[in-house]
Amino acid sequence: TPALAGTLKRILGTVDLVHTQMPFVAPTRIAGLAAIRAGVPLFYHQRGVFDPERLAYRGLKKRLYIRLVERRLLAGATTLIALTEAEVESYRALGVDTPCRIVPNGIDAAAYRTRPSPAFGGVPSDRQVILFLGRLHEIKGGDLLLDAFIRIAADHPKAVLVMAGPDEGLLQDSYRARLEQAGLSGRTLFPGMLTGEAKLDWLARADLFCLPSRAEGFSMAVLEAMASGTPVMLSPGCHFLRAAQVGAGWIVPRTVGDWARALDRVLSDPTRLADAGGRARDLVEREFAWPEIVARMEAVYREGITRAAAARPSTGVRLR
Repeated sequence: TPALAGTLKRILGTVDLVHTQMPFVAPTRIAGLAAIRAGVPLFYHQRGVFDPERLAYRGLKKRLYIRLVERRLLAGATTLIALTEAEVESYRALGVDTPCRIVPNGIDAAAYRTRPSPAFGGVPSDRQVILFLGRLHEIKGGDLLLDAFIRIAADHPKAVLVMAGPDEGLLQDSYRARLEQAGLSGRTLFPGMLTGEAKLDWLARADLFCLPSRAEGFSMAVLEAMASGTPVMLSPGCHFLRAAQVGAGWIVPRTVGDWARALDRVLSDPTRLADAGGRARDLVEREFAWPEIVARMEAVYREGITRAAAARPSTGVRLR
């Protein structure tokens, strides 16, 4: 917008860098191009948007916009920021060789509780809660989880499926119909979008967090579940192998059969679930707490600014 462009023109001479978030939006285009023209180091974050699964949605428009706008930003950036190794690959698939650094999302683990509050009414204490927390949208894979739950429900009569999140894909009615046909309407809850205390309580109450997503950048819901001491079951599209490496969760191929077998296996072993939950909390505190992530981001900034200054010593780029 003209207002943003005018503000950038006034302040670009006073900043050390410009950091944009997300392609396909006007602020990224305006700020990115302004930084390139002014010789100010540009750090470019995609946040999962260039994942092949995501690019396939409205693909023609996205490919055209990338060719006309985003490629210039990608090529002119000082550093591309990736959340995961998969994002590095998705940058390279676009044909750009700009230096890329990985900095994952972070979280304040202390803001999450490992037990629900005394006022939480939720479900009876003897139930096993499987929690899906995210948009009800095709890309998130809620349908796969639903079908897997239907397959194992008879063998796990205490299991309850909670599908929390806004019905962005208008899928809730079809989900309810499938559950009713399977005789499981009373064992599935749709609490809608969770916020505040309700969100903290459900994350803490869950015995298992599930996200069979087709594509994720780096899911904050996964970090929130782990910060709550809840183990995670994820698809490969979540790009979070670290959870499985430390025993904090499981990576399961995206088929109903695989998910049904995995659910059956872990729900049958409550001790294993509890142990994985403890490992999940430890992992978040050790590797994804904000001090660690901020330090990594600052190091990326400094390295990029130094490199830009060496490449263009006459521009007056400063390293503070």
